[in-house]
Amino acid sequence: MMRITIILLLFAGLMLIPPGVYAQERAPTKEEIIAANYSGPVYLDSFWSSGSSSQSGTKVDVGPGDGASTLAVVLINRGPSDIAGITGRLSLPEAFKATGKSAGAPAVATFDQIAAVGDTFTLFFDVDVLDTADVGEYTAQLSVDYSRFFETGAPRNVVMDVPFRITGEVIVSVSRISGNEGNASSQIIAGTIEDYEFSVANKGTAPMTNVVVTMESPSESVKILGDSRWTIQRIDEDSQANLATIVFAANSLIGNPASFDVAVEYSSNGQSSTENFVLGTYVAGEITIRAYDIAISYIGGTPNIVGSLLNEGNTVALFTTIEITGAGSLLSDLPPQQYIGDLEENSPLPFSIPIDVDNRTGEGTYPVSLKISYKDNLREIHKLDINSEVRFVPEQPSDESAQNSGVFASMPVGIGAAVAAAAIAAAVVFKRRKKAALKRTFQAGKDDDIESVLDSHNKQDRK
Repeated sequence: MMRITIILLLFAGLMLIPPGVYAQERAPTKEEIIAANYSGPVYLDSFWSSGSSSQSGTKVDVGPGDGASTLAVVLINRGPSDIAGITGRLSLPEAFKATGKSAGAPAVATFDQIAAVGDTFTLFFDVDVLDTADVGEYTAQLSVDYSRFFETGAPRNVVMDVPFRITGEVIVSVSRISGNEGNASSQIIAGTIEDYEFSVANKGTAPMTNVVVTMESPSESVKILGDSRWTIQRIDEDSQANLATIVFAANSLIGNPASFDVAVEYSSNGQSSTENFVLGTYVAGEITIRAYDIAISYIGGTPNIVGSLLNEGNTVALFTTIEITGAGSLLSDLPPQQYIGDLEENSPLPFSIPIDVDNRTGEGTYPVSLKISYKDNLREIHKLDINSEVRFVPEQPSDESAQNSGVFASMPVGIGAAVAAAAIAAAVVFKRRKKAALKRTFQAGKDDDIESVLDSHNKQDRK
């Protein structure tokens, strides 16, 4: 009785399968496969693969405009015998094209092995995903030629629908955020606690969820003092998350590159992924220049704007120059720019700029504007404007003796000594000549006393 019941159930199951199934060998539904032992290749699954047509691969996300991709179609041999000589031709919908073929031509894939009864096998189709594709569900039509093992004659054929999906994909990008301009955006300053900001962006076509970002420093000389791990619920396509921390680099790294390792873990389309990035940076020194003791001083009778520069940073300022850019009504003309060399850290550097004071300028306090230019270790030019005030007092003319003494005082030591020696020698010669003249005069007039002779000679000298 039980045997008759089973036979009746199987017969009823076969009756549920439309007659066209056997005639065309189309892919049955899951219910049909369960109800009867369908004979032939049957569709099981499809996915975008990282492998080629000759290699198995893992599932990947594919988005619009991704170009050459691989669509894997998984089939199962539900027939009563092994099959071989399997060739699939996949007719694609619009927005897709068989790689290397004209539009409308089917993508072709083969399976060169024997598919045993009950075994699964995969056909890999090379497909171009065009820019016109959208995220969503699509259906392609698959025609499969195959032969039963030890069977001769024309191959059998089955046609089935292959659903697949453009899920979109996540494209992760990590980059530094900085308010600085130019190359400075990739720098950190040594010896100071620096704010460090970077972004994790999703430039793909699918959202990323459960995002975990970690940041590490591979160098012992660069420390992350702030947060180094962040959790983000979701980053949608064409969106980004900005993250911030604080870092410190030792002075020993000045002029050297450094880096941070960033790992991004996330989920997308039901799959978990991890991507690693390296954020490169350059460790620059700090240059902080201060000008002080700015005044007007006379040097050799010429007025000069004098002062000192101090680099309070931790690295040298190269090719430093200084110029006066404004002085109100004090000057008749602005002097040219002056080169004062490299400005070492923690080492004052004096400067003096000769100026041409207007003849009508009187005593008073005048504004002075200075511009300091220098280059850093990367030869980037920096400029610093300094505004100050100076007290001007016109130099008073002095008498001849004071001027002569001023001349001697301004002479170098060697020249001054030579001039002084020459003056002493001249005085000695003069006294000797005078004494000889007095002696001759005294001998010529023996009747005169010495007081008369001296008095007479002094009168001649006064004349």
